[in-house]
Amino acid sequence: MSETPAIALLDTVDPGTGRRAALAEAALLWESLFRNGVRLTFAPEPEPDVSIVIVARDARHLLALTLYRLCAGQKLAGASFEVVLVDNASAPETRALYGRLDGVRLIENATNTGFGPACNAGAAAARGRFILFLNPDVDLLPGALDAMVGTFRDHAGTGIVGARLVFPGGYLQESGAGFRDDPQLTHPYGRGDADPLAPEHAATREVGYVSGAVLMIERVFFEELGGFDPLFAPAYFEDTDLCLRCHQAGRRVLVQPRATAIHYENATSARREDVEALLDRNRARFLDRHRASLFEQGPQPRGGTTLDHDPWRLRVLYVDDRVPHLDLGAGLPRANVILNAMAGLGYAVTFFPNYEADAEESQRYRDLDERIEILHASGDAGFARLIAERRDRYDVLWVSRPHNILFVTQALQAAGLDPRGFVRSRVIFDSEALFALRDFVTGAATDGSAVAADLAWQAARETRLFGLADAVVCVSPAEARVLARYSPCNVAVLGHALTLPETPTPDFAARTGFVFVGALAREGQPNVDSLDWFFESVWPRVRSRLPEASLTVVGGIAPEIRERFARQPGVRVTGRVPETEPYLDAARVFLAPTRFAAGIPHKVHEALARGLPCTVTPILADQVGWKDGAGFLVRDWRDPAGFAEALIRLHQDGALWQAVRAEGLARIAEDCDADAFAATIRGLCEAQVVA
Repeated sequence: MSETPAIALLDTVDPGTGRRAALAEAALLWESLFRNGVRLTFAPEPEPDVSIVIVARDARHLLALTLYRLCAGQKLAGASFEVVLVDNASAPETRALYGRLDGVRLIENATNTGFGPACNAGAAAARGRFILFLNPDVDLLPGALDAMVGTFRDHAGTGIVGARLVFPGGYLQESGAGFRDDPQLTHPYGRGDADPLAPEHAATREVGYVSGAVLMIERVFFEELGGFDPLFAPAYFEDTDLCLRCHQAGRRVLVQPRATAIHYENATSARREDVEALLDRNRARFLDRHRASLFEQGPQPRGGTTLDHDPWRLRVLYVDDRVPHLDLGAGLPRANVILNAMAGLGYAVTFFPNYEADAEESQRYRDLDERIEILHASGDAGFARLIAERRDRYDVLWVSRPHNILFVTQALQAAGLDPRGFVRSRVIFDSEALFALRDFVTGAATDGSAVAADLAWQAARETRLFGLADAVVCVSPAEARVLARYSPCNVAVLGHALTLPETPTPDFAARTGFVFVGALAREGQPNVDSLDWFFESVWPRVRSRLPEASLTVVGGIAPEIRERFARQPGVRVTGRVPETEPYLDAARVFLAPTRFAAGIPHKVHEALARGLPCTVTPILADQVGWKDGAGFLVRDWRDPAGFAEALIRLHQDGALWQAVRAEGLARIAEDCDADAFAATIRGLCEAQVVA
């Protein structure tokens, strides 16, 4: 599925035009090197992380361009490397370049041994832990090398890593590739896509194979596999064969989009008719060897229809308001953890943001697992297109928040489907919390009264579609009890998952002041209401007892609200920050003066996980389900003097602070265990459907 973002990121040109421009640039570079007497000098690396093996056969201009870019970008690579250049009997014009190279290990073959055997010779001379086989017509973009090395560290069982390959001019060449039992056999993903930054090409994925133009493998594993098979010499399918043997050895082949490379493709090849003849011959040899393992061992990899090699993986479509980052609040941090846990369980996850998504990959993935496919926010039209293109793709549909449940249900009905008819296995609705209850409490808090009949009517309206799901998820046992009262659905509890810091956070004496964390985007929100009450009724009392007291307000905030809060004495407003941990570790007391809310307050759990005691209102204590003194002191917002006194006591009494902190850390370890959280998700997504 390819969607067009609201603002085009690239003004691409066709690959033919891009190649001609690149060839002209390479010719100009060649003339500059020789006319100006410039040498390409690679810094020596006694113990390189990576050995870059390049096999050259003429095409001198592009070879010079490739080496020039590697040399100029050595400090930007992120991983140390050496260059091993294997010349396959090039003409004297190409070999003239070699005298201008410093720090390159050069192997010169008297005859053209073919791509695979030449790569094997280069690998035999390599010293790095990893070998990167790189075509002599490739420009690795900054950080690509480090991203590929990091993939082996971050993804267990990785055997081979490839890059996102882009034609000069910006069109996508391929983002990994797969197989289909048809005459073509091999199917590069996304080839010819005018938007190489489309969401489906931005996620790290397991694939059938990656191109040998940019292929990284551990040197020891390459030796265990016996290197490239000379059966396929002089060229074609030796990289595909190596990837299949990697799979057969129990290792994975991944494409890493953070490693992007411009590949001029075929700029160094023989005549097209000769290429086609070699492709046909080696395709037949490849099929003779691998047909049974590809197409006769259970379900087939679905090639061009699924950007994923493993046909057995559980595929999840997750729908929520926007890309859920930890710094956004409003239940999105919990969604962030759920998505990352799903990716950690090995699920193939697609995230559809109904309303808003970050424009750039770097922002979308700043705190989300790189294996998650994050689509553009495209509303009704985008979801209708997803239904049409991906029916029967997913095993699990997970929809968060009642308004999105209504949106998805209506979109499926328009296509003649219901949620269970769209996916193969499970439908999960994540209510997060009963919003009707929050509105009821809000009315009681602001107006002084509320009508129970109105709550019952609103709750029934909110939950009317919940019976379409196999399970309805909420955040706490308290919410589950309320939900069960208004909807006859299968309720499950999925709270928060937090990992305690490996090293202890600062103790009492190393901290000072107060901190509040939460989204403050618009008037009337629970967080804005709570701080308005706090600054009017509590903060003056605290400052009268602690004249030097300071409060830091952290979170995205509207300008007019920021201006109002920043006028308060001793108050600093940071706005949104990339990480809240430094602010939580600096403060001595976390305050949560919430008067109305729904769900479990993630910000309270987060503060307690950092060893920061809190002062909270009863509604938050009830949602968390802990007693007074277990991580927080509980004071009613209707008693502002008592709330102020609790803040002051926690800030001044070291023994009380230590006791409250210790109990909170113990409860976080018990209630927010990440393994138990993941096990709950597994139970929800993999439970057998009862007819």
